[in-house]
Amino acid sequence: MEWYRSSVALRHHRFALHDVTFAGVSLPGATMDCWDDPDGRRQWLARVVTRVCPEVEDGELSGHIADGRTVSGHALVADQQVGPHGRREILVVFHGAGPLHGF
Repeated sequence: MEWYRSSVALRHHRFALHDVTFAGVSLPGATMDCWDDPDGRRQWLARVVTRVCPEVEDGELSGHIADGRTVSGHALVADQQVGPHGRREILVVFHGAGPLHGF
């Protein structure tokens, strides 16, 4: 069973992020996932459905969690998917590696 444990994400947390900004641009709320990879490095991503697509590929992602704390970290735009049937919503996935400050 040791082979299985080596590929499992450790310390996984999922939570809502409110009052989100990316590179200074306000975005709707996000869903955040944070985990440690098998080598113990902190990884995280945020998913946002928005009508405003970021114009930059990397920057500071910031927002508030339910208990009022501000969390932030450097993120890259990892993926963008346009909604079905020409809807104007875009799913933007941000990826961060390293500390998510405040969490």
